[in-house]
Amino acid sequence: MIRLLLLSVLALLISVPASAQAPKGINYQGVARDNEGKPIASKTISVRISILQNSAQGTAEYTETHNPQTNPFGLFTLVIGQGTVTSGNFAFVSWAIGNKWLQIEIDPTGGSSYQLAGSQQLMSVPYAFYAEYSGNNNLTAGNGIAITNGVITNTGDADNNPANELLTAAVLTADKKLRLTDAGGTKEVDLAPVANQSLTLSGTTLTITGGNTVNIGTVNTDNQNLSLGSASGTNRTINISNGTPVTLDVADNDNSIANEIQDLSLNAATNQLSLTSDGTPVDLTPYKQTLTYTPGTNNLAISGGNSVNITTTLAQALTNNPNASGIRIQNIGTPTVATDATTKGYVDTSIATAIATNYAFKTSFSFLNTGGVFNDSPITLTDVFDDFNTVSANRFTAPVAGVYSFSVSGTSPVGGALIKLRVSSGTSSLYDIKQTVAYPNVTIINYQDSNIYKLNAGDTVELVVNSVLLGQRVDGILFGFKL
Repeated sequence: MIRLLLLSVLALLISVPASAQAPKGINYQGVARDNEGKPIASKTISVRISILQNSAQGTAEYTETHNPQTNPFGLFTLVIGQGTVTSGNFAFVSWAIGNKWLQIEIDPTGGSSYQLAGSQQLMSVPYAFYAEYSGNNNLTAGNGIAITNGVITNTGDADNNPANELLTAAVLTADKKLRLTDAGGTKEVDLAPVANQSLTLSGTTLTITGGNTVNIGTVNTDNQNLSLGSASGTNRTINISNGTPVTLDVADNDNSIANEIQDLSLNAATNQLSLTSDGTPVDLTPYKQTLTYTPGTNNLAISGGNSVNITTTLAQALTNNPNASGIRIQNIGTPTVATDATTKGYVDTSIATAIATNYAFKTSFSFLNTGGVFNDSPITLTDVFDDFNTVSANRFTAPVAGVYSFSVSGTSPVGGALIKLRVSSGTSSLYDIKQTVAYPNVTIINYQDSNIYKLNAGDTVELVVNSVLLGQRVDGILFGFKL
């Protein structure tokens, strides 16, 4: 604990002008000692001064801090009222009301960790401050009041005419000015600075333009519970948490629940929609609409509305899948010449499109082993036709995903080389091409085989050969297309 020796508390004026104004501070001297009673010498310390109301435990009317320098004996001097204010206003301390206590707190390190050093009641000397508010303070009385020995008295309406305080007009102009008129004239207030303000909510912060913000995070009115309270006769009480309950009369005046049930019916002859126990049916005739289709133009129209040309839709339906694949057309009228021609045109277009995009190609090959070992080596292909450029670098590349057919035919002398199709779709697979002896000419080998593969776009197909004998030869055709 910090020990403080209070040498003196003097109600001395910092400056005393001739007009005898109230003092602006109180001279204060003290000696700061440590826990062993030794002076805290030649050091900057922190002192917090508080003026308390009524007792040593009272509420602080005013608080300030100082950082004085002690002398070699621990003595320090400061002026109460001229420190760094942390709360209150020294000029507004109500010296005339109640007892005042002086509380001293010290941090010997010069920081802000204050320890209570002591409290004492201020006696009569500081109450010289009260002189500023006593006696004649040169106040001048206006109309309707009088000041005598510090007492203000209402003397009434100076002109004895209460009527001229009544407003005769209040007008808010287009330029946002408020004009108030009474018998004494017109006063005008410009409200433009506060016009067109708007509230915005961001998270829990409520803001008004040109003004301040308020945090409503602590306003807990969102989660409120409704509950059904007690019943008394036909009265039911509805309660809301943190609110006022409401009582409702739920009586069924005719004691019949049947007359609250109503049926909805439609009169097909009159197109009227009726509700039982209701005297006014609703006529739906204006809302009855008819769909019509014009084959020649392929227009679909609704009465009272618009029309749509469905030529594109029909074309999509007919070309969606040339093989039909379970698609059925039902409930159509008797075909006419026009509709037959239209249908034929769609079908012809669909078939022509399918043929035009079957990616067919034909190549020839001629392999001769002039010396060497060939192990699944690609055979050189020569285009016969390839309108879609699907064969390049001796291999076929699928342009689109689909099912493709490949056929190989050729001939070779007996002991001819083994040829295969290599299909690369993620991984490579080899498929042997069938060989048969050209009976009765047993010196000739025939190659004849067809295979179907499901390929993705970018998959490849190659014709490869296995040959180790000099002079082995095979000639033939590789043909393919998309189904």
